[in-house]
Amino acid sequence: MSNITLQTRLYSNYVIIAVVYFTSALMSWMSGVDITIGNYLWLPMGAKILAFLLFGIWALPGVLIGSLMSGMFLYDFWSGNTFYGPLGTLVGVFAPLFAIMVMKHFHLSSFFDEAKINFRHVLFLIILSSVINTLTKLFLYMDKVKDVDGKSVDALNFVQSYLTGDILGGVVFVFIVLKILLPVVIKLGLNKAP
Repeated sequence: MSNITLQTRLYSNYVIIAVVYFTSALMSWMSGVDITIGNYLWLPMGAKILAFLLFGIWALPGVLIGSLMSGMFLYDFWSGNTFYGPLGTLVGVFAPLFAIMVMKHFHLSSFFDEAKINFRHVLFLIILSSVINTLTKLFLYMDKVKDVDGKSVDALNFVQSYLTGDILGGVVFVFIVLKILLPVVIKLGLNKAP
């Protein structure tokens, strides 16, 4: 059992909310209101993956609240997609968790080995999370979005833009943050998440 207190977990979730919201704010100027085309650099995916890597399931409230807040306040209640926007947000929150569960099942989840980052497993986690997120959103939005904003989903453009943005955003955020903050992560013992 980890020696991280409940108060520390609460403060960690405040930081996670701020980071997820801040990365969404950074991306909001690059993103339009069309949910059928993704952003080609989606940093919030990396923020979510890193939160779950460092804090485990305890990061779920922070990731969920930060994601919902960004959809409500930054994207104007998902630009009129008040049903499918939040569902897509939930998919984006749970995709990294599901990817971690799949990787644990196949014994590919040694993300930290003796105070070193196993970048191959982290990269596979980013790719798997992105694939799960993109394909689930594709099936979620495929026939439904047309009724909401009059646009139809082009599957090839959708998969290309969402998958590229999630993978690039995940790689950029996770690897740069871990390279910069690695000494802090090891010093505080955050690499031993429950």
